[in-house]
Amino acid sequence: MIKQIQAFLISLLIATFLLVTHTTATNLFWLQSIGMPVDMGIVVSAMATDLVGMNSKGAFPAIGLIFVGLLIAFITARIIAIWSSIKKPTLYAMAGGAALLAIVALMPLAFYNLDLIAGARTLVGKVYLVLAGVLAGYYFGSHPRKGGSNDTN
Repeated sequence: MIKQIQAFLISLLIATFLLVTHTTATNLFWLQSIGMPVDMGIVVSAMATDLVGMNSKGAFPAIGLIFVGLLIAFITARIIAIWSSIKKPTLYAMAGGAALLAIVALMPLAFYNLDLIAGARTLVGKVYLVLAGVLAGYYFGSHPRKGGSNDTN
């Protein structure tokens, strides 16, 4: 149980880190495209500030949103794993991708068609964030559990 919690928290950190740094990079690319000077110091400072700020401030901290999405997806994947022969890393990777896809697809519907995650404003950004969820899910599914009914998968 403790190993599952630890693996879940690490997968949560993976997805959150990738989402926040992608969103920051997207904003910095835009600033540079309109002629604002962006150097390595600004990049490091913005990344550090956003990693703290996007996870602790605002109406919906990124880590909380991703926590709920991954929790629902991983519980659903666990139920599916009982009756399925799909390998756990693959199943949880699909679940992680589905969680991030749901977040980037449903958030605009909840907020008057506004993409609040800057990194999800383009198709490429959405694909990147879904792949971040896939990576987080794969990490979670790759860590074995003791006493599970589907441990060999």
